[in-house]
Amino acid sequence: MKKIVLSILFVLALCGSSNAEEEIPKWFAELPKSETMLYARGTAVSSDMQLSIDKASIAAKRNLADKLESIISSKTQLFVKEAGIEEDTQIYNELEQITSNTVNETKIGSYNEFKTKTLLIGSKYRTFFVLEYPISEAYKILIPKIKKNPVLEDTVQASQAYKDLEEEIKRTN
Repeated sequence: MKKIVLSILFVLALCGSSNAEEEIPKWFAELPKSETMLYARGTAVSSDMQLSIDKASIAAKRNLADKLESIISSKTQLFVKEAGIEEDTQIYNELEQITSNTVNETKIGSYNEFKTKTLLIGSKYRTFFVLEYPISEAYKILIPKIKKNPVLEDTVQASQAYKDLEEEIKRTN
C-alpha cells in the first residue's frame, strides 16, 4: 500500500512540475535594444506576492543605476579623448567629479514599467520585472553641470561629442 501511495505521489509531482526555463518570459531573457532607451531587469522570490514585486522592481532599478553609470562614464571618456584633456589633470579631475555627481544625482523616477509577470511556484511568488528609462534624462543632468563649471566650459563644449550629446537631447524633447 505504501509503495502505491508513493508511486501516485511521484506521478502527481511529475505532472505538476514545470521546466523553470519555460517560465522565464522571453522579454525578460532578451531585453530590447534601443538608441534612446535603457532597459533593466530584476527578479525576486518571496512568499508574499507584493514583496516579490517590490524586490524585483528594486533589483531592476539597481541594474539601471549600473547601466547609467557605464553610459555616462563612456560619454565622459569620449569628451576627454575628443577635447584632448587627458594631459590637463585639473580639467580631467573636474570632469570625472561631475560624472560621479551626475550618476549619484540621476533620478530614475522617470522610468516606465516595460513588462512584469508574477508566477506562483509552489508556495512562493517569483516576479520578473523589466523597466525602461530614457537615456536623455541622465544627459539632461550632465550637460548643465558641465556648463556651470568654468574649468570645463570651453574645453568640453568645443568637442564634437558634447555637441552630439546636446543634439541628442534636443531630438528627444
